[in-house]
Amino acid sequence: MVLMIYNTLTREKEELKAISGNRLNIYVCGPTVYDHCHIGHGRSYVSFDVIRRYLKYKGYQVTYVSNITDIDDKLINRARDTGRTVEDLAKEFTRSYLEDMKALNVVPADHYPRATEFVPQMIGLVKELMDKGFAYQGGPDVYFEIEKAIDKVGILSHQKLDQMMPGARCDIGEQKRNPLDFTLWKGSKPGEPIWDSPWGQGRPGWHLECTVMSRHFFGNDLDIHGGGMDLIFPHHESEIIQGECATGHVPFARYWLHNGFLTINNEKMSKSLGNFFTIKEILNKFPARVLRFYVLNTHYRRPVDFSDAHLAEAQAALERLTSTVENLRFAIAKAPAAGEADMSLGEEVALAKAGFISAMDDDFNTRDAIAALYPLARKVNEFIAAGTGGKAALTLVLDMLRELDSVLGVIEGTQGTGQTGTGPMDAEVEDLIRQRDEARAMKDWKKADEIRDRLKAIGVEMQDGKGGTRWKRVR
Repeated sequence: MVLMIYNTLTREKEELKAISGNRLNIYVCGPTVYDHCHIGHGRSYVSFDVIRRYLKYKGYQVTYVSNITDIDDKLINRARDTGRTVEDLAKEFTRSYLEDMKALNVVPADHYPRATEFVPQMIGLVKELMDKGFAYQGGPDVYFEIEKAIDKVGILSHQKLDQMMPGARCDIGEQKRNPLDFTLWKGSKPGEPIWDSPWGQGRPGWHLECTVMSRHFFGNDLDIHGGGMDLIFPHHESEIIQGECATGHVPFARYWLHNGFLTINNEKMSKSLGNFFTIKEILNKFPARVLRFYVLNTHYRRPVDFSDAHLAEAQAALERLTSTVENLRFAIAKAPAAGEADMSLGEEVALAKAGFISAMDDDFNTRDAIAALYPLARKVNEFIAAGTGGKAALTLVLDMLRELDSVLGVIEGTQGTGQTGTGPMDAEVEDLIRQRDEARAMKDWKKADEIRDRLKAIGVEMQDGKGGTRWKRVR
């Protein structure tokens, strides 16, 4: 089955075809770092992390870029309110963002360009647009003249001009020719960071940033541009308009992917409603992989409603998979070389893997991909309980679950490296448990307790029983 993805640009599912062989260039809009990331950010970046992981699983060589907006109205206003500098705030919340992504097992981007690093290139893009007649100066600001690219209006949002006009406005002091003209360069105001430009001191407009940075890394070879649905208009549409007008290259990006909205108890998340939650706040109540699993248990394009009750349900559903892995590890150590259920288990593994891949090939349908694993989990647990599975067959199941978890990153927190999070490898844990068992057999309780404490310190919980010691990783 070919990999089909939904393209916001065409409103259709299309076969993924890379511009250059098996190399894929992906640009995903990152955060504006004026506060700690909220769970909506988590939903977006986990979704695109799994998309990236699956593309690599399919054999693509992926270059993944996600920007950091460290100059923007929100940052400036927050700095003014707190008496801090924009630079200081940006550094603090960039660190916070990267901490959250590590906790959620999001593989680091290949590049995290910061907007302030690319201001000269942004000034260059404004010059290009002015030289080609697409932009004009109005007072201290520079605007893109939408009338000069009227054929591109609605190219991504699929809105008509008369649908956009009621929401368009001109702020006090702006000298736009059309309310839909968007700002490329903002003239300086007291207390704001400034750069020199041919139009006077000021700073770049928000929409400029991603056009310039994606162009810097990929030129005209941008395969996939992603972000939340809230960015479709005006941000992503403005990116397309200014990018295509400057270069003459169409399309600006071949595929546009957008994740769905997140609500809180069926209401829009908002600080004014008191239902605004940061990732850090949620991780004080639930393990990070539960939040990650919760996100992935809904198709990335569909809206998802957040609540503690829904997270608790996700935790229980995830436990069905994690407990299967624990059961397999324990059973493999005790199982005979061959068992009665080996052929049947091999067939179940093939079915589960085929179902997983089929779902992911259908526009990265993680919900159905996860669902494909449960029949296998149920069946293998039945065989383990009956003692009818052989070592090789049980190992086949465990290896397959770990292989597919290199995409999901939820069962054992893998990042496709064969290692669980930043902790020890399974073999190291098993070796320590073996040493502890030997110490207990020799009645060396001090050594046994030291090993137990060491394992506990690295997040391993043990349960001693008649059949031996079972273990699992805990937060």
